[in-house]
Amino acid sequence: MTAVETIQTGPADLSISALLTRLADTLDGLAARTFQMQDDLGNFLTQAGHPSRAQLRELQGLDLIHQTLDDLRAAAHLAADAAGRNDHIDIVALADLLRLESCRIALLQGGEAALEEERPCGEVDLF
Repeated sequence: MTAVETIQTGPADLSISALLTRLADTLDGLAARTFQMQDDLGNFLTQAGHPSRAQLRELQGLDLIHQTLDDLRAAAHLAADAAGRNDHIDIVALADLLRLESCRIALLQGGEAALEEERPCGEVDLF
């Protein structure tokens, strides 16, 4: 049975809470995998000698992806909890969960351009 056939023969509706929970669970897995990749790559570069500036920038980019996934994961879990209660999301609680300014702008004020404008900077944590 294909995924489309399964969907067509399954329940007619999916609650917003259930969808957000599945989204949050998926983001949990992606954040964990990204963290593991970042850790493995950092270890590899440390053992290989002095990483180049380009390699360090790539590590910073991977770190940005990991942090963004982690923020989106936290926001999705908060939204799933609120949707289960047919409630609104506490904007202060959401703001407190988000570590990246670009995610705060994108999720609290709208405008996905904020995610595109984020530039990796600072020191790379090679774990």
